[in-house]
Amino acid sequence: MTLTPVTEWASATLSKIGNRTEENEDAVKGAADGLRFAIADGATEGWESGPWANHLAAAFIHCPPTPDAFPTWLAATRRTWAPPAPTGPVPWYAVAKQEEGSFSTVAGLEIRPTKTAPGWGWRAVAIGDSCILHIRGEELMAAFPLSSAIEFGNRPRLVPSVAKTDCPEPEWLAGRAASGDVFILASDAVAVRLFHPPTFKAALVAVHASLRTRDSEQLLALLRDIQTKINDDVSVIGIRLSSPQELP
Repeated sequence: MTLTPVTEWASATLSKIGNRTEENEDAVKGAADGLRFAIADGATEGWESGPWANHLAAAFIHCPPTPDAFPTWLAATRRTWAPPAPTGPVPWYAVAKQEEGSFSTVAGLEIRPTKTAPGWGWRAVAIGDSCILHIRGEELMAAFPLSSAIEFGNRPRLVPSVAKTDCPEPEWLAGRAASGDVFILASDAVAVRLFHPPTFKAALVAVHASLRTRDSEQLLALLRDIQTKINDDVSVIGIRLSSPQELP
């Protein structure tokens, strides 16, 4: 008998209140097999940082990096990056921004079934303040790369799209998980609220409700509530681990 992994997941994202959907600089990605997830938050001060965030998250889904291979992975991700071309005259300050490049945070999660007892192993990488939370029941088992609201600031570490700007060292974390555990990936405006108990509980309810109904309306309601406190692009992925299934 062989085991095939099963996960359930749902996601939601909203642009800032007053902005168009296409102005959302967050990116949310999940693999079709439900084993790789990424969230990225483009920096407004960069050039086309929203598309760069989308490219960065997609690169993780396509090929999650390892610590040893991260420099090679980032170089390849930069080589395949083609920012949208301007449609009209570009003012001088925009030219300067183009030369400086695009910037984004990123947090990626890879889940794998363990080879021994039916269960799960996971590993994560992050640069910046997009966060991953591992939850069992209502207990927070791990928060990465930040673990409290006071750690958030106005200048997160960012992944640059151009090689002339040094990339901060990524942070790595790995662990074990059990069937029924929940993971939440969140961009910074959502993540900082998740360290407040009422929002943490509301997020768990929203994840389970969205998975039960197979739509993202509860997650969208959570994001709208958060935007009443922080008007920012907001994004979340909720994942619940099931039992690996046996196949003949």
